[in-house]
Amino acid sequence: MNTFSLAPLILYFPLAGLLFNGLLGRGFVDRNRADGERLTGWLASLMTIGAFVVSLTLFISLATNGFEAWFVPLFNWINIPGADFQVNWALQIDTLSVTMMLVVTGVGSLIHIYAIGYMHGDPDFSRFFTYLNLFIFFMLILVSGSSYLVMFVGWEGVGLCSYLLISFWWDRLDKNGVPANANAGRKAMVMNRIGDFGVLLAIFLLFWTFGTLDYKPIFEGAVEFFEAGHMVQFGGLSLPVTTVLTAVTALFLLGVAGKSAQIPLYTWLPDAMAGPTPVSALIHAATMVTAGVYLLVRSNVLYEIVRASDSLLLGLISTPDLVAWTGALTALFAGLIAFSQNDIKKVLAYSTVSQLGFMVAAAGTGAYVAAMFHLVTHAFFKALLFLGSGSVIHGMEHGHHHVEHDRHGHTAQGSGGAGAQGSAAHGAAHLAAESDADHVSSDKPGHGGDDGFDPQDMRYMGGLRRRMPTTFIVYMIGSLALAGILPLAGFWSKDEILLHDQTYALPIFLILCVAALGTAFYVARQLIMVFFGQPRHAAAEHAAESPALMTTPLIVLAVLTVFGGLLNMPYLTPAMAEANHNHAAGIFLMLEQWLEHSIASFHLTEEGLLALPLTPVYLSLLVAGISTVLAVSGLLLGYLVYRGRPRTYAEPDRLARTPIWWWSVLPLNSLYMKGFVPLFNRFAVWLAEKVDGAFWHDFIHDRVIRDIFVTFADFSANVLDAQGVDGLVNGAGAATRRLAGALRLTQTGYARTYALMVFLGAVGLLVYFLLMAR
Repeated sequence: MNTFSLAPLILYFPLAGLLFNGLLGRGFVDRNRADGERLTGWLASLMTIGAFVVSLTLFISLATNGFEAWFVPLFNWINIPGADFQVNWALQIDTLSVTMMLVVTGVGSLIHIYAIGYMHGDPDFSRFFTYLNLFIFFMLILVSGSSYLVMFVGWEGVGLCSYLLISFWWDRLDKNGVPANANAGRKAMVMNRIGDFGVLLAIFLLFWTFGTLDYKPIFEGAVEFFEAGHMVQFGGLSLPVTTVLTAVTALFLLGVAGKSAQIPLYTWLPDAMAGPTPVSALIHAATMVTAGVYLLVRSNVLYEIVRASDSLLLGLISTPDLVAWTGALTALFAGLIAFSQNDIKKVLAYSTVSQLGFMVAAAGTGAYVAAMFHLVTHAFFKALLFLGSGSVIHGMEHGHHHVEHDRHGHTAQGSGGAGAQGSAAHGAAHLAAESDADHVSSDKPGHGGDDGFDPQDMRYMGGLRRRMPTTFIVYMIGSLALAGILPLAGFWSKDEILLHDQTYALPIFLILCVAALGTAFYVARQLIMVFFGQPRHAAAEHAAESPALMTTPLIVLAVLTVFGGLLNMPYLTPAMAEANHNHAAGIFLMLEQWLEHSIASFHLTEEGLLALPLTPVYLSLLVAGISTVLAVSGLLLGYLVYRGRPRTYAEPDRLARTPIWWWSVLPLNSLYMKGFVPLFNRFAVWLAEKVDGAFWHDFIHDRVIRDIFVTFADFSANVLDAQGVDGLVNGAGAATRRLAGALRLTQTGYARTYALMVFLGAVGLLVYFLLMAR
């Protein structure tokens, strides 16, 4: 059996999970919470694990079949015979799509397992796992589709799922009585719709130009049109194909800015922390935010044609350069904003925006493999950090419940361990607090307090390395990988980006170096505030390690973070690269060897656009040295500024009086909150009162539709029914009566009458036959 025929199972597994939990899960949980949670949570997790197994199977099949792409048709989706338009729903199984499948399903499986313990006791447990499976389902559609249109279905689907999961606790209010989660979900939806509009316009342009939306014919046609100097007709306007592709790639960048949170559409991602922590990990590490980077890498042919043609957007800058500058500036500014955050998850959120900037900058400079390498390693250590932050929050909540119980004369259970009894006690306290709290301000519902305690606020933490040793160790590994410390995965992938940008554009290289320094600084700040020093709140003194169900995925991710750099470890010397004829081989640059079958490198010559194998890289001692010095310097600077501080949760931050805090209120977010939101609300009120109320309901509904309906009803009753239907029925009855009356006249009862009728009938027959005989 051809193993590629198993590819549809990668969609069917999460689809089965979401259908089961969506239709039946709530009933199981309501009947028996403990057994229902185990059934629904593990079923959803096993469906994602099943998709991961299928991804591994496809990986092996590609590796043993020459790495050639396979297309697996599922069904004919859209077919318009008269317009000669047809869209087939097919899966494209190549090295790029399988790489994304492995990341999405692998990291997604660990997040699912972690969420079973994290969401224990939540009243909407089954709904949460329905949404998680739906998220995985749409992300797999996005990365496996063989056309831009199928990709766009997944693109919109993950946007919908982000709204559902960010606003999962939609009825939760913050301390000011504002529905923070609902607003955060709406903000994500609005910001992403702006980017999605750009992607949709780009798809229209591609279809107009090439007559198809499938990747393969578009890329082949783009190369052919470029080499032939093809002109594209728009009515009476004729444009070079490079001009059209410049517009397409610029519109794609708008979509990337929305999905992957780049300037100026990045402000939705930090607010996405309003959702449960597993959602944060899924969005930031494995699914939605990587979609924009995937779009750039998948469209590498289009960007390289624009680069080779020297076509400029508005006569100012080429779109690949615009992509690179957008990513570099986002990496810098998002990292600076992270300095001012006290919420443990928001530090990681801005870190994600910054690291996505590294990936986008790499793609903009043509380092597509480096972008994918950093995407993979970032998925490992950022999922580790987000889930680790959830473990910290879980432990702080446990400590806070312990303090509250003692304060009210109760005996707290399970304060010192992570066993089943302690977890159950936490879940019971969680539900009890949820029923009592009106306004909350933490990751889980129902954890507010009179003292303003927030389990996500790092100012309330401190000294947690002693209370949560497992979480501390794995969090330290993830943090050092984020800072770029050798030999962890983050060092190798970030170093490859810096190496490429050093030779491509020195200004972008310098900006990314400053961003790397800032990354190490806020990493040190977070580690010190959370795990070192003395506890600054009673909750930190009584924090407990999370249960094994939550820490086991953390350990697996920590292992991947330590060894993930081996996926694309460069040659250690230039001589090793030359000995392999400048082509990756063996255990070095394995990811590059794998992806070169999906990502082409182009070079413009007199003969046209030539596809070349990717050039392998070797370890540059200069760049590696600069990267290491920056990472160590940032960590050391963070240590010097924050060692032993803050001593209490009320103590001001050491950088509170420095200009760096200005970046915590970048005008882009203020523009959204103070400009767009009021304008949107006024517009919505106008639509509700004038368009929906006065025009639609009062005029259209109450007058036009009502009057037409009443007139038609009167016509139907008085004309169609009374005169038409009743007239037809009554007329048929009257005609029958008249015919019966006429026939009754022939029945006199006299023999002479009947004899006369027989005689007349015989005469009639005789006349008929005589006439026929003539």
